[in-house]
Amino acid sequence: MNASTSTGRDSTSHYQILAPDDHFVLGEAQFGMPGLRAIESIGPFVPIKASGPLLTVHDSTIDAGLGIGHHPHQGNERLFYIEAGQLDHDDALNHITGHMDTGDVGQFTEGRRGMIHSEWNHGEVDARAFILVYATDPMPAKASFGLLPDAEAPRYEPSPGVVTKELVGRRSPLEVNGDVRLFTDDGMAAQAAVTLSLAPGEGGVVSVRSGEVELEGRSLVPGTTVVVPPADTPRDLVLTAVQASRIIRVGHGPGQGLGLER
Repeated sequence: MNASTSTGRDSTSHYQILAPDDHFVLGEAQFGMPGLRAIESIGPFVPIKASGPLLTVHDSTIDAGLGIGHHPHQGNERLFYIEAGQLDHDDALNHITGHMDTGDVGQFTEGRRGMIHSEWNHGEVDARAFILVYATDPMPAKASFGLLPDAEAPRYEPSPGVVTKELVGRRSPLEVNGDVRLFTDDGMAAQAAVTLSLAPGEGGVVSVRSGEVELEGRSLVPGTTVVVPPADTPRDLVLTAVQASRIIRVGHGPGQGLGLER
């Protein structure tokens, strides 16, 4: 795990760059069934246990025709951004079902009642989902399932050569129950740049999905994650595409700060 210093308005705050080998890969041994793979950057299996409200960040693959069976969750909220394929949601406790296609965001609110849910890939291709799990405050009483369809996510150009799809943010109609303030999918042309701007108290995550981007002269390849813990000062992280690239950006509030393995 490599520490580096962020650019922009504060040159003393640090972020963590996680190379592909710095992540933990969950598989059949952890899930108890085949066909599931989750690459963890934040969560119980890696040194960064939490950052702000984020409790888990997974890059997950679910094989065609397989999935994870019913299991309980309570108290938090989950966003499943479906990058490829499809998933079906079934909450047996609350009798709630839902379907997510490529480009959709599924919102699973566990609430105080909790849920017993299954996520299954009934499609013919492997599904890929980028997953955020975060604390809810206040915690909703009931569990629910929400959906932001791909076509309803706003698209705009924050800078030349960048097309941003906003999943959570001021433009998005998706309202979350935790302190996640930004969640975007950014397509970048070669030499284009986009900034993750963080106000005092905010933190963030950047995941490189394809291509190659630079941060302070450091090359970030697909599978790299940048974790930016909450800090008291504002910061700007400028990401520049070396070639045509795609990244995910997340911005969040202070939560409980940075939780590290003891």
